[in-house]
Amino acid sequence: MKQREKLLFQSGKIIETLIEAGDHFQVVAREMKFNETILIFSSIVEGFGAIEKNLRDLALANGYMQNNIEKIKKTISLITTLIEERNLIKVSEVMQFTLMPQLQQWKEVLDEEDFYSRGEQHSITIGIYLCQENPINKIRPERVSALLKESKKRDIKLIFFSSKAVDFNLKQIKANVYDDGEWIIESVPFPEVIYNISPKARVYWSRTERRLRREIPFTCFNIGDKFHLPKKIVESRKYDELLIPFKIIAKETTLKSFLNVNKRIVVKPIKGSQGNNIYFIEKKGKRFSILEHQKQHILSEEELNHWIKEEFLQEKVYIVQKYVECRTKNDEPYDIRAHVQKNGEGKWEITKVYPRIGNRKTILSNISRGGKVISLTDLLYREFGKAGNKYEKALIDLSLGLTKHIDKLYGFSFDELGLDLAIDENGRFWLHEVNTSPQSTFHEEERAVKTIAYAEYVGKNQLFFINEFNKKVNTDGQFDVLKTKLEKVESDGRYRIGMLVSESENNNLAIACAYVAKYEDVQFFYFTPKDIDYDEMLIRGYYYEDKKWIPKIVEYPHAIYDRLRLRGMKSYSHIYEEFEGIPFTNEFFGNSISKLEVYDKLNLSNALDENIIPYKKVERVKDIFDFLNKYGKIIVKPEVGSFANGVHFIEKKNIDNYFLALGEIERTYSEMYLTQYLREILKNGKFIVQKYIESRTIDNQPFDIRVHMMKNEKNDWSFVNIHPRVGVYHAVILVLRKGGYIGKLSSFLERNFGKDIYINIESEVRTLSLNVAVEFERLYEERINEIGLDIAVDKELKLKLIEVNVNKPGFINYEFELAKHAIPYAIKLAEKKL
Repeated sequence: MKQREKLLFQSGKIIETLIEAGDHFQVVAREMKFNETILIFSSIVEGFGAIEKNLRDLALANGYMQNNIEKIKKTISLITTLIEERNLIKVSEVMQFTLMPQLQQWKEVLDEEDFYSRGEQHSITIGIYLCQENPINKIRPERVSALLKESKKRDIKLIFFSSKAVDFNLKQIKANVYDDGEWIIESVPFPEVIYNISPKARVYWSRTERRLRREIPFTCFNIGDKFHLPKKIVESRKYDELLIPFKIIAKETTLKSFLNVNKRIVVKPIKGSQGNNIYFIEKKGKRFSILEHQKQHILSEEELNHWIKEEFLQEKVYIVQKYVECRTKNDEPYDIRAHVQKNGEGKWEITKVYPRIGNRKTILSNISRGGKVISLTDLLYREFGKAGNKYEKALIDLSLGLTKHIDKLYGFSFDELGLDLAIDENGRFWLHEVNTSPQSTFHEEERAVKTIAYAEYVGKNQLFFINEFNKKVNTDGQFDVLKTKLEKVESDGRYRIGMLVSESENNNLAIACAYVAKYEDVQFFYFTPKDIDYDEMLIRGYYYEDKKWIPKIVEYPHAIYDRLRLRGMKSYSHIYEEFEGIPFTNEFFGNSISKLEVYDKLNLSNALDENIIPYKKVERVKDIFDFLNKYGKIIVKPEVGSFANGVHFIEKKNIDNYFLALGEIERTYSEMYLTQYLREILKNGKFIVQKYIESRTIDNQPFDIRVHMMKNEKNDWSFVNIHPRVGVYHAVILVLRKGGYIGKLSSFLERNFGKDIYINIESEVRTLSLNVAVEFERLYEERINEIGLDIAVDKELKLKLIEVNVNKPGFINYEFELAKHAIPYAIKLAEKKL
């Protein structure tokens, strides 16, 4: 089915679903069920938004259709206001007499225009998908065989693939396919539907998965952790009597107070599976029994306190729960797993209900922990006699009813659920857990029948479901395409170069890049992290037009000039993951680089021996004094840092007399007091000690030479700017805003070193800089396009490398030179990518 036909067909199906939801909405509104009313209305609003977007993408939202859309928006706004006022009687009236006729009219218009087909009867392809690796390496062989067997019966093709196998340009997948008794690798078109075997919340989706979800319906959805579902059930005020009381362990007293009240408790991770890390704790007098599977420990109260801190108050989040006694007459722990699935019509059916019986020495019944399975009828008869039939019927009814209720709470998105139920000694039902990907060790074929049938149903009807775990996360200030009327920039065949910046980025550089981009005949825009709409995969890019920055909606760029430079920083990792596959001008990790690491790498290469200043990692104060005794004057500086922060100059004047300069602070110390001072600063960070290089002007001011280099369009290192920087303090060079100043290199060298020498020094600076840039690039795998070098000139006119800056070298008044390098290089990356 072509993309246009797919969107039209999908829109028609969504309208039908909205009309069905509207009928149900009127019922719950009349019954004054406020929470259910909100839930269903939210689904209606989301469905309407999806149709509006489809029609906009297809350029159909105009004329009569656009007028109809605006009317529906006004009605939705009115209903929203009435719901906020809790006027459900009026809500029901507006739904019945206004919104429902509008939706029906909308549907009739689509029918009359033949905008969507009623579903073609053709064989489809189902994609079995796992994001990080091919699912055939993770699914049990028995399950794979069952899926293949059922798909063959229904004349359906199965393909198995991970995100790495997807090619969006060709709309193809390089998948594993079982053909004529053997596995082969085959390039196939996108499937009609994807069965994702391990559903994750949206925050864990890769960019590939999000792109796939925009084009292809998925069958499986996430349910959240062990806290989320109980919270929703309690809020719905239905089936909440099944829940076992629990609390999240936020501090030591939470568990202890819960234990004092209940005497016997269960502790388990809020995100866990297969019975791992589950503890049964029982208070016995002044001591405490802890049982994990079959391992038992007896602890004192002090030992218990220590264990709680070490085990439950670290990174993982745990819950503490009342222990419900559910054991057979043979004293074996058991629960009842109900596996419920949607069939080929999207209706819920029981696939299998079976007891899981554990070892009597444990509290767990999980099959993965050594449990066994028997017939439900046999167990209930053995435990409850003639009343077993009554319990069995009640379990079946409860399983179906509870499943439908949970599905409704999550937007009718689930394809299957595994309910873990229990019957206590008083005959009361309890709900332990609900899983969205339950095990099916002993009924793979029964499961596969409904799995394939439901996937076929979703694929043929192109049903795109949504629940709260794949909704857009509303972040303050984050760009939302659906809430803007900005102009969208259409693709015109030219490369799009985007400059990723912080909100405080130099505006003059962006302007310079815009002019260079115009000369190079490419599109250019800048954007910040807040300008990305991750769901729609669009950007609010700022274009320079008529000497003003104009925001517009634009597709992702072909290459990114990264001025943000925060790769590797946890808070920004999602940005770089989002643009995976798009070339960045710089792939080096953000923040300041470790000076020690750079020195070590360059030192080992032996290519720059004459230019590396003697250095050592400071492990104790003695290391600093060893350097002082050897060189007389030294620099002690943080291993990681910039802008000369924390850089100490220390000089040994004579025995027990030391001079120290830190910026504008200058002091004299005895050896004892200097030792105390150094011990204090070493407590607060890691430092390097380095020989001090006498790089001073004829006026006795400290100076260095800053060399700023970038890659050009030929991928060669090129000089952007070289200038001397002169300091005003004793030994450090400061940026301009803190009192330092710069000059023109040739004039500076001539004044300080004479006409006969300065040309040679300038030539040596260029040679050394090229050697360092090439060597640095060789030593690191990450792509870099920009580097700043700080070079000293000692008394013997030898060049010494002070530091290497690859994070974001500063610049003063030469933005256009940067732009002339950055834009052509980005274009080169885009050409290589495409």
